Amino acid sequence: PIVQKIDTKSLSAENSEVVSYFGVKVPRKITAELKPENNQFTNVQFKRFVLGPIEFDAPEKFKGSLDVTYLDDELRLTRGDKGNIFVLTRLGDL
Repeated sequence: PIVQKIDTKSLSAENSEVVSYFGVKVPRKITAELKPENNQFTNVQFKRFVLGPIEFDAPEKFKGSLDVTYLDDELRLTRGDKGNIFVLTRLGDL
């Protein structure tokens, strides 16, 4: 599963997962800066990509936005700027 961590103090986010390439498990991670416009809409500037031992900065043009369409204590539904719908559930404090 993809795990998303959001730091509301630093306005940053991190998505991470472990995928299997030809039976080899490889961690993947992306970090991003969040720029909320209001309680519902947030601009996202991707900052860094990690694929196993390879790390690189995201180009400045790698950005997007998220529109929160539903939020409660356990569930968040968000639509991305490309029309993707994200369904996220809370795991608790990590």
